[in-house]
Amino acid sequence: MPARRAVGLVARREINSRMRTRSFVLSTLGLLLGLGVYALVLVLAKDGPARVGVEREVAAMRPVLAAVAEKAGGDFEFVTVDGDRTDRMLRDGDLSAVLGGTDGRLTLSVEREADENLLGVVRATIAEERTTRELERAGVDPVEFRERVASSTVRVHALEPSENSAAEQFALIISSTGLLYFFFVFYGITLAQGVVEEKSSRVVELLLSTIRPWQLLAGKLIGVAVAGLTQLLLLGGAAVALAQGTGALTLPSAVGGSLVTMGVWFLLGFFLFAALLAAAAARVSRQEDLQGVLQPVMLLITTPFVLGIALLSKDAHDPLIEWLSLVPPLSPILMPARMLLGTAPAWQIALSLVLAVAALVGMTRVAGRMYAGSVLRSGSRVPLTEALRVR
Repeated sequence: MPARRAVGLVARREINSRMRTRSFVLSTLGLLLGLGVYALVLVLAKDGPARVGVEREVAAMRPVLAAVAEKAGGDFEFVTVDGDRTDRMLRDGDLSAVLGGTDGRLTLSVEREADENLLGVVRATIAEERTTRELERAGVDPVEFRERVASSTVRVHALEPSENSAAEQFALIISSTGLLYFFFVFYGITLAQGVVEEKSSRVVELLLSTIRPWQLLAGKLIGVAVAGLTQLLLLGGAAVALAQGTGALTLPSAVGGSLVTMGVWFLLGFFLFAALLAAAAARVSRQEDLQGVLQPVMLLITTPFVLGIALLSKDAHDPLIEWLSLVPPLSPILMPARMLLGTAPAWQIALSLVLAVAALVGMTRVAGRMYAGSVLRSGSRVPLTEALRVR
């Protein structure tokens, strides 16, 4: 059987056996439902626009107030009220503030303390009204004057662009490193358990009677990777939509590209770690012995996750984390986090990808040799030196 066809058949078998299972569908729907519920809570928790009363004596200012507030990004609703009911409406919480007085002398009444954003809107409105009157008095068309002023633009060049707040940075670090760590561990261990199950049930002997060990390993890796990547992109896309739709996080402008790149990093990291996990699992014949042989590989996955939380949360520009994010097997978890934070220059991303691919080639050769040297041997744990011995 041609190698490509053999690998494709095994990969298709893995994809069908995993993505069509009830557990895969329910877990994906459950996680998406959880994100949806979280988004609903955020939307419901948001307060509506603050209602500001405008007394009838100055009600003509309402359109200008609304326009200035919208331009400033303020969330206010201006309503006309009678002056004799304003105190009660303020105390009952029906209004956040009341604007009254005359055009020349305005008064902003509040229950306790005035909102600074509202004060800014009122002051800007007063300035707008006075500017309009002075322009008309001087014989200048206010509309034409404002159009000419608005046509002037300023290009902003920031030497150090503003970054996310500390809370947003921590959320991005946890979400990116945590998501990759979870998928590496979950699907890696699932693959390892499948290797032991096939070995203990002698299914692997039937498979290897028609295809070679490396073809079986490659097909299993590709199949599980496709299932994992599908779930990762679904959850990642839903999380990005949630963050942008609710304003919960400030994401970089190229977040779509970052999500695609995270998918690339998932594939590199998964093939790297899962190949080692599958090769280690092939050394044992019982599920009870699996934990012992997987611990060294699990340490390789856990280390970048812990370092990412500890170092990136402290200082995302730390030179130590910059160098560590270039080195495999740390880069598949650390570099995507730096990319989401916007602290990774293009040359570091490119270099880390090249090094990760080189490490993947070398590690998969070692893993393939271990797998081929162990998968057909039953009984006690196969020593590492014997598993690596060329046959």
